[in-house]
Amino acid sequence: MVRLVAILVAVLALEGLSLAADVSRDQPNIVIFLTDDESWQERSGYGWSNLPTPHFDRVAREGVLFTNGFASAPSCAPSRAALLTGRNFWELEEGAFIQAWLPAKFPVMPELFEHAGYQVGFTGKGWGPGVPGDRSRKPTGDEFRSVLRESPEPGISPIDYAANLAAFLDTRKPNQPFWFWVGCIEPHAPCDTGNRHKLAMRGLAQDQIKLPGTLPDTPGIRGERADMLWEICRADDDLGRILDVLEQRGELANTLLIVTSDNGTQTLRGKANLYDWGVHVPLAVMWPARAKAGRVVTDFVNLADVAPTCLAAAGLPKPDGMSGRSFLEVLKAESAGRIDATRDHVVTGIEWHGERDPTNIAGRMIRDDRWLYIRNFSQAPRHPLPASSRRPAAEFARNAATATAWGMLAKHPDDPAIAPFVEPATGPRMPEELYDLSVDPWQTTNLADQHQHAATLERLRNQLAEECLRTGDPRFTGDMTTFDRTRAFVLERKFGENGYATKALRRKQPARE
Repeated sequence: MVRLVAILVAVLALEGLSLAADVSRDQPNIVIFLTDDESWQERSGYGWSNLPTPHFDRVAREGVLFTNGFASAPSCAPSRAALLTGRNFWELEEGAFIQAWLPAKFPVMPELFEHAGYQVGFTGKGWGPGVPGDRSRKPTGDEFRSVLRESPEPGISPIDYAANLAAFLDTRKPNQPFWFWVGCIEPHAPCDTGNRHKLAMRGLAQDQIKLPGTLPDTPGIRGERADMLWEICRADDDLGRILDVLEQRGELANTLLIVTSDNGTQTLRGKANLYDWGVHVPLAVMWPARAKAGRVVTDFVNLADVAPTCLAAAGLPKPDGMSGRSFLEVLKAESAGRIDATRDHVVTGIEWHGERDPTNIAGRMIRDDRWLYIRNFSQAPRHPLPASSRRPAAEFARNAATATAWGMLAKHPDDPAIAPFVEPATGPRMPEELYDLSVDPWQTTNLADQHQHAATLERLRNQLAEECLRTGDPRFTGDMTTFDRTRAFVLERKFGENGYATKALRRKQPARE
């Protein structure tokens, strides 16, 4: 009965968008190219990185580069759910949690476009990780993954994304518009340690790469970062091949191509955190037939805004309850800079990303051009370091040569080169955090308790509460029933007797999320 009700709700939500709709040939194709765990600063187009990513640069050059693109959550499944549904992650009930499910009552883009006559599909990583719940079909539509790379590399997905896009296009009717999701698994950890040598062969040696201000500088950490950066290069190669397929098929001009990532880089104070390196993502959008090229736009865009934008571009109605805002008019504008004056801030947050009680990383944030305000709902340590991992100071040089960032924090937390990074990454968070980005771009100095910033703190606190209440955030309405139940479910699924982390521990293998 529950399943039947869910199906009926979904059908009613799609009423008016169904098979009777006559698809105009003027409607654009939609292609969403999504990397896995990549901060906006990893792309040289934003002015900090020196990583060569020519195909992203091409999309930005021939389209629009958004400097303020943000994930709804710094966690894969809830961020992807927000992108697919056009809603803030906290509006999605169980869908607000990684490792849970996205309820069928929330319409997703593939359903909406398919009912409007589009051919829909995806390759690579779709929505997830999680369980199906009451959905009979994957939230990203029909999967195309049968074509594999001729020479797969360690740590790189064997799925040939571009070849599977071509296979998908072979299945559509003549002149039928399409919606396609390219879900790169890259640059998600773990990354192969041979990648650093491949990156050097592209002209970027380890001593040349840039480190975020939240990372210690050791050879091992540089090597770890180089291994990840190589995967971004490989994802960019695949983006180039996607562009080639669209050009060869004569579809590029009328394709709305959105290139972004689901959340920020997996690094200290990155992914699963509400600082910029956790939620601020690359965003370049190209639509040669309609969008003026070569513009840099500073409007704030939440990935929950992607679905209403795609629907508006296709001339399709926005379903009731879709809280994201279309940025189509921003995309089609002639000018650069701030186009829509109301897009002067963004609100994001997180509920859970694999932590075990009593640790709880739940929080919400609001960010504008100058200020970042974070409301934390727990003051438990974020990442307790086991005392058994500590190593004597005499071993520092040897460990620094190979250990990862987390490894160095665990092995040598008291060393002067490491100690400043330990508490910000592992310790408890204050109930409120406030950062002045004009002087503190790495967000390391919390100003929340400084009297001279009390008015700014109160303004952002109230603005955050107002927007979260308006959109029904359980953290502000006080009705935590669904969130508490879902948290119990994902904790049992991960750490219970038959949980995936428990099984991985028995096999002495890392549990990948």
